[in-house]
Amino acid sequence: MDATVDVKDISQIDQVGKIEENDLEPIALKHRHGSPKDLFGMWIGANTNYVVMLNGVLMITLGLSFSQAIWAILIGNLLGCTMLGLSSIFGPRTGTAGIATSRAPFGHLGALIPTFISTISVLGWFSINSVVATRGLEELFHLVGLPQDMWVMWVCLGLVLFGEILLAIYGHATIIKAEQWIAVVLGIMFIGLFLFVLPNVNWSHATTVVEADGVTGWGTWLLAMGIIFSYPISWTNFASDYSRYFHPDVSWKKVAFYAGAGQCTALIVTEFIGICLGVALVSHVGEMPDDPVNILPKLLPTWFFAIFMIALVLGCVATNVPNGYTAGLSLLALRLPLKRVQGVLVIGAATLLFRIATLLYGDFFTLYEEWLIYIIIWTCPWVSILLVDYHLRDANYDARELTVWGKGEYWYGTGIFWPAMVSFIAGMAVSLLFTNSSLYASPFMLEYFGGADLSYFAGIGVSAGMYYLWARNNPMYKRAKELGKSVFPEASE
Repeated sequence: MDATVDVKDISQIDQVGKIEENDLEPIALKHRHGSPKDLFGMWIGANTNYVVMLNGVLMITLGLSFSQAIWAILIGNLLGCTMLGLSSIFGPRTGTAGIATSRAPFGHLGALIPTFISTISVLGWFSINSVVATRGLEELFHLVGLPQDMWVMWVCLGLVLFGEILLAIYGHATIIKAEQWIAVVLGIMFIGLFLFVLPNVNWSHATTVVEADGVTGWGTWLLAMGIIFSYPISWTNFASDYSRYFHPDVSWKKVAFYAGAGQCTALIVTEFIGICLGVALVSHVGEMPDDPVNILPKLLPTWFFAIFMIALVLGCVATNVPNGYTAGLSLLALRLPLKRVQGVLVIGAATLLFRIATLLYGDFFTLYEEWLIYIIIWTCPWVSILLVDYHLRDANYDARELTVWGKGEYWYGTGIFWPAMVSFIAGMAVSLLFTNSSLYASPFMLEYFGGADLSYFAGIGVSAGMYYLWARNNPMYKRAKELGKSVFPEASE
């Protein structure tokens, strides 16, 4: 049964243009609405942005040829966006945020560890994207004659935060509708950029990868593909936040397809434009700058450069709205005495502190960004455990027990289900053995794998395999299958 609800039946707690009334608690069946098709445009809007384009530029920076770069973004995104799609299927069956679903396999107390890591990660990305958007808005104001003064920066940051936080406060339905419209606007702007870059692209671009000790050409390609894979993977802890209002009988295949296909479309197209821009910068301008924005005026007329700055700002805001929404829910999942709107405001305040830190300590921004990229390594073990758990229970959850602290089905005596916790830690530990990053390069990868980074794939394989073998015979999975379907709070009313 592909269950959807017509717009006339949409509950008052989640409507476009009205502040969402629900917090973290499982969505009651009478409030379920929406269709998996809604996710397609939503994920396009959230993933068409300047940072994604830089991933494409990075493929050329690493020394890949044009064809090698294309294959890297195709394979990396197909794998990563498949994980994003599969991470969206928890929402309809639990009615709650993805990170709160951790309570089923990890236990309520154990789930606090991945929830805390997720909160720090999401808060950090929200802060970084806000700073990038602020810089873009400063550049736009500079084009119209405003000075590059500190007060302009604070005004820009205030405008960026206002837009991001406002949409995040309005919540689920408004975010999905706004992202769908933003997807159209950004799509037009980025295609316009491509048309201006196109005449400067050398389609036969090829280069020789500079091979350091232990780094081979194929190892560099695997490293590049892993970087592409890591971006969609970094969204998996967000995914179910935007599918939790669907009816639990909705087709999980459609949920996974529309979420994954929307993100994959945005990433492949935007990164392809980034590859073309990288080739144009190398072959036409003759250099690869740290920030392509500094060179874009050489390729673009001034009027379109201004339009692209609008796209840069809008894209960062569109990316950050889901960041802010999920970060607010994550604070609630940490059992902090907050409502969802209060959580979003806390995230905004943290971003102000982050901006002050980057002004006082310039290198802090770079170090913090690298650290955030590095801690994505937690995501693969986490999502693989949740997917195995989903399979073992036949997608049946007792959503009533997801909110019960200190007892019940998901307390496991001590608050921790150790097969999940140990598998999670083991997956992260093994990932280090397969890591090659700017912070740590495993001698094992340099010696035997040509300098590739396979940490994400190692984390998935080890955690999923260990958890399945250890937990599959636990009596809770027999009880879950006997439920026949997920059970929600109104069943006990």
